[in-house]
Amino acid sequence: MDRRFTVFLVIALVTSIYEVLSNGNLNDGDDSFKQFDELEENPAHKYSKEAQKGFEMEDEEVTIREPSGTKESFKLPINMPPVKFSFCVSCGYRQAYEQFSQILREKYPGIDIHGENYPPGILRTVGAQVIGMVKIALIVCVVSGRSPFPTLGLETPTFFQWMLSNRLSAALMLFLFSNAIEGMLQSTGAFEIYIESERIWSKLESGRVPSPPELFQAIDSHLAIRGGGAGRFGSPSSFGIDGS
Repeated sequence: MDRRFTVFLVIALVTSIYEVLSNGNLNDGDDSFKQFDELEENPAHKYSKEAQKGFEMEDEEVTIREPSGTKESFKLPINMPPVKFSFCVSCGYRQAYEQFSQILREKYPGIDIHGENYPPGILRTVGAQVIGMVKIALIVCVVSGRSPFPTLGLETPTFFQWMLSNRLSAALMLFLFSNAIEGMLQSTGAFEIYIESERIWSKLESGRVPSPPELFQAIDSHLAIRGGGAGRFGSPSSFGIDGS
């Protein structure tokens, strides 16, 4: 096998291994997302029989109470600011965004929430686009059996001659190799949370995602500072937040 082609294969192998390791590091933060599952679970084995019996008695007492006539309802302030999530789509954080959105809507009904892909930066974006175009051009040349080098006044390299002789393998290798590089350029590992244009949490800085109580506290603190107690955004109680 030609020496140049051997070097090319080694580079492709090293790049693929690096991509796997990078994705593994990015997914280390996924364990933080598992805490949301605990919010929806209330297994009976966590409580003793006496405690469960007490819960049942409390339920029975609630059912026999007469209605008070007025039911306390949750009302959002008129100027409740929107919450924005900016996250790495290629890292698989969309599901975490949906879980956060559901939790926030349960805490603050009617809140405006939207998410978007965290931009990897101009240089990374342009680099990924260039690699994508070069990938398509090379695959077309390999599949069609034509070398672009004579058109440029250059001699066809030995490794490209091998590609023309092994079109299927070469096209597949080019596809996987270029996709690995594109994925590394587009992966940021970001999970940023904003209220309006002000960031209240950054996974890039903290290295992890917030727990639901931490997110609630960050939102409440931001609203309290912006609203000044009973100012623009109202008092904390207007958000359904107990002072205790």
